[in-house]
Amino acid sequence: MTIQQKIMNDIKSAMKANDTLRKNVLRMVLSDIKYAQAAVNVHQELDEASAMKVVAGYHKKLKKAFEEFPEGEKKQELIKEITIVEEYLPKMLSDQELEEAVQKVLAATSSRNFGELMKAVLSQVGSSADAKAVSEKIKKSLEHKSN
Repeated sequence: MTIQQKIMNDIKSAMKANDTLRKNVLRMVLSDIKYAQAAVNVHQELDEASAMKVVAGYHKKLKKAFEEFPEGEKKQELIKEITIVEEYLPKMLSDQELEEAVQKVLAATSSRNFGELMKAVLSQVGSSADAKAVSEKIKKSLEHKSN
């Protein structure tokens, strides 16, 4: 079952359960997926990797909105929305697992070019790590190695 099919099934379940928030959030995610699909080819479903990127992008938008919102009721709703979207994302690596991946790439290559290292680590961890966190780990490791 693709992520798009899973989201459509979960929308149906949310409608049956009268879970308005879940239904609305999933509809927004599905809408973003369909916009991305239309940009590529209207008659063909997005591949899993592209659909995951869209879901991750929506998650990122929610996180940004959460940071910019003042305290209050809407912020609590954003937390619930973020939690719903996180169910469709792959499990994120822990700090230690990410550190191990960075160290493994650093040990495997003699290059200390930040761009090359970023590319290598991101290809290894895939979408299970935030690029910003990977960037910080690599910078920290490079500073530590140069001292």
